[in-house]
Amino acid sequence: MLNCRAVVFISWTSFWPAFVTALIATLKVFAIGSAGFVLVRRKWIAEEGLPVLGQLVAYLTLPCLIFYRFASKFDPVVFPDWWKYTLIGTGITIFGLLLGKLVALRHGNNEEATMLVGFQNAGFFVLPMLQALLPAQENQRASLLLFVLIIPFNATLWLVGSWLLLKRRDFDVRTILTPPFVATVSSLMIYGLCHDWMHQWDNTLLMQVLFGNEQAGGTPGAVQQIGDLTVPLATIALGGSIAVNLRGRIEYKRAAVEVTLMRLAIVPLLGYFTIPLMEHWLGHTDHAVGLLLMLQFASPPAIALTVFAQQHDYPMRIIPPASLLSYIVCLLTIPFFVALVLK
Repeated sequence: MLNCRAVVFISWTSFWPAFVTALIATLKVFAIGSAGFVLVRRKWIAEEGLPVLGQLVAYLTLPCLIFYRFASKFDPVVFPDWWKYTLIGTGITIFGLLLGKLVALRHGNNEEATMLVGFQNAGFFVLPMLQALLPAQENQRASLLLFVLIIPFNATLWLVGSWLLLKRRDFDVRTILTPPFVATVSSLMIYGLCHDWMHQWDNTLLMQVLFGNEQAGGTPGAVQQIGDLTVPLATIALGGSIAVNLRGRIEYKRAAVEVTLMRLAIVPLLGYFTIPLMEHWLGHTDHAVGLLLMLQFASPPAIALTVFAQQHDYPMRIIPPASLLSYIVCLLTIPFFVALVLK
């Protein structure tokens, strides 16, 4: 029987290489983001330009990436349980909001804390992390599942923000119909319900221009080329947003620390123990799926919260310091939790 020291050594030897791999992947994302950080910090790009960059991603490149991935990779026969990922995404969002509420109650029921813990950077951070950690084929599949997983996130962030932060009790359908949400649902309907019929047109001139024909050795189509800009542009915008958060006096430090602890330590720790249950419900244990779920639990707060507050002139108090601290601390916490599922 192995003694305790031998067991610890074996665990450490398997954990450390996985941690280094995840750390390198995280640093790759931050290396790209540093370009945006420097551009905004040096004022080569005005702070007002960040929303424009974000809109370019949200309204053009990300919908194109979603359409391309569904057109080329989605098959309802291969992904019969895709709807389960949407339910899992709903559960992750509700789970985070409930834990965030616990922090909010400690600070005058400030719902910024609820939003910061409840809405992680589900797409713009996880997408480049998957790209950095997975081989091309696995990354394409995992990113496709990512788009299905974050349907509830894309549908509710603006709606919940209006309800909690702006205290609006009216309903505006535009808070749900965000471009990524519309692109995902449309793609599911087109390539789910009409999969075989749609692919009958793959060799037509229009489809060749839009989507190319990589299987026949052709070049990528226009939709893919635009969609491939999503990861670098979104990551540059992320770095610029962090630079903005560095400006001004840092206040509400205690609340920022508690949000960071909840978002980057407690949520992923609890998530780690629930991932096996999710995999059992999905009916399989999948390396890429386990990584995808862990990244959702471990990601820092959504930068979209800052965008939302800026668009509605909401006086942020906790969002700037908590976002800044979270993106610093996640350089260590994300590799740690990712290594737990990679080892």
